[in-house]
Amino acid sequence: MNRESVVLRPDVVIERTREGGYRLASRSGALCHHVGRTGDPSTLEALAGAGVPFDDGPITRLWRQGWLSLVVNGDDGAPVLTLHPQSCPPPRPPGGGPGRPLSELVVLRRTGQEYALESAGAWCSVRVTRPRDLAALLAGDGELGHYLDWAGMTADEAEPAQLTTAQWTPHELAFHQQTRVPGAHRSAAFGRSSWGKERFAELPARHERFRGEGIALAKPDMAELRRSDQPLTAVLEKRRTVRDHDEASPLTVLQLGHLLYRCARNRWLVERDGSEFLSRPYPSGGSAYELEIYPVVRNVAGLDPGLYHYDPQEHRLRAVSDRAGDLLAHAALVAGTEHQPQVLLVITARFGRLMRTYRGMSYALILKHVGVVQQLMYTVATAMGLAVCALGDGDATAFAAATGLDPLAEASVGELVLGSRPGRANGGGV
Repeated sequence: MNRESVVLRPDVVIERTREGGYRLASRSGALCHHVGRTGDPSTLEALAGAGVPFDDGPITRLWRQGWLSLVVNGDDGAPVLTLHPQSCPPPRPPGGGPGRPLSELVVLRRTGQEYALESAGAWCSVRVTRPRDLAALLAGDGELGHYLDWAGMTADEAEPAQLTTAQWTPHELAFHQQTRVPGAHRSAAFGRSSWGKERFAELPARHERFRGEGIALAKPDMAELRRSDQPLTAVLEKRRTVRDHDEASPLTVLQLGHLLYRCARNRWLVERDGSEFLSRPYPSGGSAYELEIYPVVRNVAGLDPGLYHYDPQEHRLRAVSDRAGDLLAHAALVAGTEHQPQVLLVITARFGRLMRTYRGMSYALILKHVGVVQQLMYTVATAMGLAVCALGDGDATAFAAATGLDPLAEASVGELVLGSRPGRANGGGV
């Protein structure tokens, strides 16, 4: 017969109040949420240790608020599974018996010495330590299966899937939930913190230089642009996605340099408290500016074909590789065009610039930055009379092979096609 007990959730700590009482707090990164107070230190000590039996006593309120984990012990006294709440637990469903089949949204992963069953549709994470218990749980063991029902990790095969559920994939829904539904019960560290400064060396703001002195790019006359540029509203109204390019009059290196200067140069670089901070024409969380631009050139007047890195501090291009064919071919496929683009701008992220400061939200923030850069490039390219098309997919494997970069340290996260605009822009989009 399984015995149940409750303990403090792993991320919950006990704090003393000024009035001499106690309170529970959940720490997620730099966040601390007030939960409640109790004047019984022995109960708190037990909850922070081996736990107390699960009953309808004074701990019920703490359980209903989601600050306790439920431990299910086997006949040998060892934990069989643990429910770690991520929101307030719902009432326990009546009855037991074999559980229903697992939902397609459930993900199984290894975390430390435990196996974790997680689902964006569940109110808790189910943790199992022993492989035999995991096998019994997945097999629908009558003693354990109803815990998955309670957790919200099962589905009824006899019922058709709802459209609102079927439209999600497990990783997309989990990504959404973990980055958009924080609350006080988030089980993982989240938000801005200094955790990385204690464990990792500072990643410089400037990318490590690629070989050679590189190619100096032209800078636009910003004073003249301020006088002659079209009004912003007019540019935004004219903005269109243009996939075809004028091969007879291709993009020039002068135009490429002007666009990169207006969209991605470093306006300033400073050091504060041992960390480097940048400013570019677009905003970036924490002034980290983790994004880098790699122009993949096929047909640009005044520039040899190949893969380049844009140095935003010196406003230069540095050759990286001549292995650009796979990237250009994939871009044409995604854009739905017969011809490869004149230029593919690959946007990468140096993940450590953000991940050493932001926990649990870094990748979501990176994708927001990509969108900001793409919109800026759309606007500037439109003002310059160029053809521009953002892509929804890219070949990160081909990019890693071409550059030799560690994909866990820096990888492509966005792409944008650029070229000269035909006289009559064909292949237009929204």
